[in-house]
Amino acid sequence: MSLRLMRMSNKCMRPTALEASTYDFISSLPDELLQHVLSFMTAREAVQTGVLSSRWRHIWKSLQCLNIKGSEFTSEAAYVNFMDNLVLRRGCVPLDSLLLCNSYGRVSLNHDRANLWFGYALRSNVREINIQEKHFEYSNLDHSSFISSHLKILCLNYVSISDLFIENLFSVCPALQDLVMVDCCVYATRFSSSSLKNLTFISHSPDNGDLVHDDFKDLVIDTPSLVSLHLEYLPFLAPCLLNASSVEKAYFRLDDMSFPCFHMKYNILSALSNVKNLKLLIGQYNDDAFQLMQNEVLKRDLWRCRTFNSLKKLVAHFDPLASMLTNLGETLHLGVIGGLAWEQWMSYPQSEMPDMSFICEHLKKVKITCANDDKRVPAIVNAILVNANSLPEIVIKPYTRLD
Repeated sequence: MSLRLMRMSNKCMRPTALEASTYDFISSLPDELLQHVLSFMTAREAVQTGVLSSRWRHIWKSLQCLNIKGSEFTSEAAYVNFMDNLVLRRGCVPLDSLLLCNSYGRVSLNHDRANLWFGYALRSNVREINIQEKHFEYSNLDHSSFISSHLKILCLNYVSISDLFIENLFSVCPALQDLVMVDCCVYATRFSSSSLKNLTFISHSPDNGDLVHDDFKDLVIDTPSLVSLHLEYLPFLAPCLLNASSVEKAYFRLDDMSFPCFHMKYNILSALSNVKNLKLLIGQYNDDAFQLMQNEVLKRDLWRCRTFNSLKKLVAHFDPLASMLTNLGETLHLGVIGGLAWEQWMSYPQSEMPDMSFICEHLKKVKITCANDDKRVPAIVNAILVNANSLPEIVIKPYTRLD
């Protein structure tokens, strides 16, 4: 073929300007890239791309992460119909994560078929399930649906959780590492797992806490592999930690009804001998009796464990601080709010005055958050300066009381 004919042939093969402007470049991308594009969409949006062309018709079925938002549906019937068809058409494709988010909309997960959807996800070897339910009633989960050797992360919001559900969950989900319960109605009081690494339990009943437990109970946590523990606003539940020496990060915000009396012994701080990052907050109450009770419980608990060799950062909002400062690491953040009034603190008999002698060889920085008129701060600062081996950086951030 002559050179002239070859040039004419190549020219004919080039797309015209109109063809180039209307060519579907996105559809020509590999399936992996198209799936990545769909991963930024909700499940309903991803399914709707199937009408674009035959190329897109089945791409959504290979999505590894499904994000279903109830707010996208106008009725519960439409929501249930979509979920049923999604499960049916998607088939046995492996699933990595399932997020169901319903926030005060027209739909609720408190439906008979919801447990069938969870069962489908677990049979698809889902690694993470996240249920964010905000409706007028708590969703009920069937414990018999949660059976999986692949489930690692379970996040629950506004869900009713029974003793049987928690017991079954830890026994038939041996790979479970993260459990998050926020604003859930939790009847379980014992959490025993050899695999769990992160546990978050915030407010077991935000609106009607006394409807869950009408009497004080011990919240037993027996988790030898636990690394992170977050407990917050749990009325009538007193934390009792067993086999928690592996915990490196702990956050406690105690409720005014956490302890029935201050004569009881609880394993809270004494069980955290290897903690590195500890945050202990106590709410501000009008009745100082609650504050006194919690201080006495924590002080008695600290007597059994006065050394925290691994502690690097401490945020504490209670009075008996000296025991926690022993062998402290590099950073100390003290919030001396909500404690006893200065007059009450100084009215202690000398034998019961807080012991302000301690050892902190590695302390480098101290941050104190307090009220402008808190007269305890100078005593605390002086104790730190006297007992620290080297002069640490001390930052005091005062605020104005609202009362």
